[in-house]
Amino acid sequence: MSDPKSVVVVGAGLSGLCCARHLQRAGHTVRVYEASDGVGGRVRSDRVDGFTLDRGFQVLFTAYPAVRRELNLEALKLQAFQPGAIVYRDGKRFELSDPYRQPLKALGTALSPLCSQRDKLRILKLRRIVRRKSVEDCFWIPDKRIESYLARQKFTARCINGFFRPFYAGIFLENDLSTSARMFEFVFKMMAEGKTALPANGMGAVAQQLASGLKPETVLLNTPVRTLLRADNQVTGVALEDGSEVAADAVVVATEADVAARLTGLKLPVEHRSVTCLYFSLPVKAYPEKKILLFAEPNPYAEAEQQLVNNAALLTNVAPSYAPAGKHLLSVTVLGDPPLSDETLAERVKAEIASYFPAVKPAGWRLLRIYRIRWAQFAQPVGIFERLPEADSPIPGLVLGGEITVSSSLHGALVAGQKAAGVVLTNA
Repeated sequence: MSDPKSVVVVGAGLSGLCCARHLQRAGHTVRVYEASDGVGGRVRSDRVDGFTLDRGFQVLFTAYPAVRRELNLEALKLQAFQPGAIVYRDGKRFELSDPYRQPLKALGTALSPLCSQRDKLRILKLRRIVRRKSVEDCFWIPDKRIESYLARQKFTARCINGFFRPFYAGIFLENDLSTSARMFEFVFKMMAEGKTALPANGMGAVAQQLASGLKPETVLLNTPVRTLLRADNQVTGVALEDGSEVAADAVVVATEADVAARLTGLKLPVEHRSVTCLYFSLPVKAYPEKKILLFAEPNPYAEAEQQLVNNAALLTNVAPSYAPAGKHLLSVTVLGDPPLSDETLAERVKAEIASYFPAVKPAGWRLLRIYRIRWAQFAQPVGIFERLPEADSPIPGLVLGGEITVSSSLHGALVAGQKAAGVVLTNA
C-alpha cells in the first residue's frame, strides 16, 4: 500500500460511516465531522417513554447487496414483516399476500377485488422476470415513469390505484408514480428476493453498528463544517464552524445534496421529497397481522375529501421490542409536510383512520412524537440516473460520498460510501 493519507469525511450518515470504515481498514487516518448530535443521518432512532421511534417509517430490505456486504444482519436481530399488505379502500379491508411465501393465504388474495385475476398473474410474471435480472440490469431498462411502466405491463387502473400507488408512494414519497421505473424494478426485485425487516433496537442500530467498526474518536459530533479549504484549485481540508481549520489529503463530502452543493459549489440534483411521520401509543392491538396498512383513495373518512394518510403500520406486531410490555406502537406516514400544527395534524390523522379500528377508541391514542423530515430522500424522476454526479469529482482532493452518487436508498447510501473510499484509495 502507498503512504497513509489523512482524510476528512463530512457527514456521519450511512455513506460517511461506510466510507470511513473502508479507509481505516486500508490504513488511512480518518476524521468524520458531523453537525448533529448523533450518527446515522436520517437512519436514527430515539427512545421516548420506553418506545423506539425511528426518524420516519423505515425498513431494511435484507436482499440489498450492500447490506449483505457491510452489515452483520444476525447481530441486528431482525424482525420481519409478512409480505404483502392490508389495503383499506372505500371503507373496506382487503388483505394481499405473497402466494410464494404465504400459500395458506393465497386464496384470499386470489379473491380480492382490488386486482383482477390477470393483474395477479402479471404480478407473478413480473416477480419471475426481476428475479432473473441482476441489479445492474434493473438500471439499464428503458426509463419511464412507474405509472407508464405498469400500464405497459397491462395492469388495470384499479390495481395501480388500489395497490401500487399507495404502496410505492410510501417508498418513493410521491403518489403520482412519477419516479423512475428503474428504481421501481430494483425495489420490486429486493422485496421478491429477501425480507422486509426491522432491527430489534430500531433502524438506528444500523448506523450504530457501522460506527462501532471505527476507531475511538474517529467521529466528532456537534462539529459542523463551514467551508472547504482550497489552494491552487484543489481542496486541501475543511474549516469548522468554531473557526479551526483541518488539513487533509482528501475530503469526502457525504451529506445531503443541498449541503454538498453549498460546500462544493458543484451543480447537483437537489430536488427532494419530504415526509411526516406520526407515532401513537395504543392501549390495545389494532390488528393482528405483521403487515403494512395502505389507505387507497377514496377514503370516506378523510376530511373535506383531502386524504392525509398514505400508510401506517403497527410496528409492535413486527418488533415487540419497539414498545414497553403491554403497549402498542402505531406509525403513520403522511406524504410531504402539511401546513398544519402538530395538534391539528394528529387529530386529523386519528379521524381518518380510527374508524377502521373500532376496538381502539380515539381517546386512547397517545401521540408520542411527530417527525417532519424535509429531506427524506432525493427525487428520482425519469432520467435521473444519467444526471447523478460521479464520486470522483472534477476538483482535485474532493470526493463526493453521499447517496446522491448512486440512489436514494439504504443500499445506495452504503454503495456511495464504498465508491467514495475506492476513489480515495485509487488516488492514494
